[in-house]
Amino acid sequence: MTFLFLSLRVVHVLVAAVWVGSAAFMTFVLMPAIGTAGPAGGQVMVALNRKGIVPFFASISGITVLTGFYLYWRYTAGFDPELSASNAGMAYGVGGLCGLVAAVIGGSVIGRSSKRMMAVMEQMAKLPDGAEKQSYLSEAATLRARLTTFGPIVVVLQVIAAGLMAVGHYI
Repeated sequence: MTFLFLSLRVVHVLVAAVWVGSAAFMTFVLMPAIGTAGPAGGQVMVALNRKGIVPFFASISGITVLTGFYLYWRYTAGFDPELSASNAGMAYGVGGLCGLVAAVIGGSVIGRSSKRMMAVMEQMAKLPDGAEKQSYLSEAATLRARLTTFGPIVVVLQVIAAGLMAVGHYI
């Protein structure tokens, strides 16, 4: 049981680090660069989609949340209210809740918006200039605004979660 616990803890920490780093890179570096690249930015988005960026984020967020749930369950001896109410239990619980909310927003808002953005970009590439293409450009701008708004929220939630997990054992 100790080997399983330690193995899942290592997986949790490493995958969470990849998730936070990837989300921060996408939010603060890649998406702004894509936005300033003009039409070439759309091509980069399509290429990212083909490389599996949405399933990548779904996988790492899911693994992080599932392993974290197990670790919290194990730490609190099956969600014992007394252990859950301890300082460490509350730090891990709030951190876990922040991670869970980040995963939900990431999947339901960012993931769906990214998928739709990819579809819009692919459709726009097939259209000549005109009213229909302008409609797609407008939708793409709305989706980009959604990504720009919710990306930083997810990263902040992830950083709070990581911070609470880092200090939870010591408070």
